[in-house]
Amino acid sequence: MKFDVSRRKFLQAGLALPAVGLVSPHRLQAAPQAPPPTAYRLLGKTGLKVSTVGSGVGITPEPEVITRAIDLGINYFDTARGYGEGNSERITGAAIKGKRNRIVLASKTDARTRADVFHDMDASLKALDTEYLDIWHLHSRDTPDAITDEAVEACLRLKEQGKTRFIGVSAHDIHAVVDKILEVGQFDVVQTNYSYALSAPFRQSAIDRLHEAGMGIVAMKVIIAVAGFVPRDIELPDEGPLAAIKWVLLNPAISTTVPYMENVDQLEMNVRAMSEAYTPEDEKMLYVRNERIRPLYCRMCYGCKGKCPKGVPVTDELRFLAYHDFGRNSRQARENFLKLPATIRNVDCSDCASCAIQCPNGVEVQKRLIRAQSLLG
Repeated sequence: MKFDVSRRKFLQAGLALPAVGLVSPHRLQAAPQAPPPTAYRLLGKTGLKVSTVGSGVGITPEPEVITRAIDLGINYFDTARGYGEGNSERITGAAIKGKRNRIVLASKTDARTRADVFHDMDASLKALDTEYLDIWHLHSRDTPDAITDEAVEACLRLKEQGKTRFIGVSAHDIHAVVDKILEVGQFDVVQTNYSYALSAPFRQSAIDRLHEAGMGIVAMKVIIAVAGFVPRDIELPDEGPLAAIKWVLLNPAISTTVPYMENVDQLEMNVRAMSEAYTPEDEKMLYVRNERIRPLYCRMCYGCKGKCPKGVPVTDELRFLAYHDFGRNSRQARENFLKLPATIRNVDCSDCASCAIQCPNGVEVQKRLIRAQSLLG
């Protein structure tokens, strides 16, 4: 039976909004004396058993978070060649030294050509101080033509050479590339955004198809909409991230999650998602939070793709802004924005009398784009 994201509707009928004070920070439970048990799932047909809460180490990993995560039984760690110009991999490599055989290690490449894929792999192995990766992803492939034959062939060659055990692909617009991924038929793992706020039927359908084809599914962006600063007066429940991860783990198609955790306290709270039940109170909290961020948080439906007359990649710019406003990571936000062509970076949406994009999910697109361009340009 497919996972039914519409299950939340049983709560909506009786839930009055706004629900100020629905969740109080005073509800935060004391940390348990012993660490909660770690849950594991198979990563598709790879045969690898991965902790259902993994770690997206981010651009500037905290070594103590990585080492503590391993001690708590977390064994899936995700980084990328391009994060912090290689600093993410270097810090991660130092943190896992002596513990490499206890973890499943994934990294990613933005490269499109054979030569660049090979170059990135060698650089990643050196930075991570390891002889092999467990998963090597083609990174951020949101159009079918971004999954080049050359890059796929290079990944398969690296797999033959033993430099990676398995190959994968990461995508934000999974609906746009699911057919290409299945057509290629060589990927073992797919990483894509999935959360309470990003649970549209088209995304769930793509995940179901990939899962049924035997691919391991890694969920990213699982907590970004329920944690962090937002630019207006919205209360943030202390346990929002915990509830958000528990919701994602209700879906049996998800093998693991890769939330970024800034400190050990966040880590130890999120680990509880592997052993605590998802409750009606969690559902109410997430529903209320989801409604409060509706004007601010892009749901990545990509319905606005190609519709800006000035060529602004609306979803991408709003995603970069989310790294800043919701993920509290101004560096990641700015680095991504600065990768856009200069002609796009120089567009000023405040010059438009009105916006050509009317978001079906209620995002105040023009206001958010103006904020992105002002903060990140």
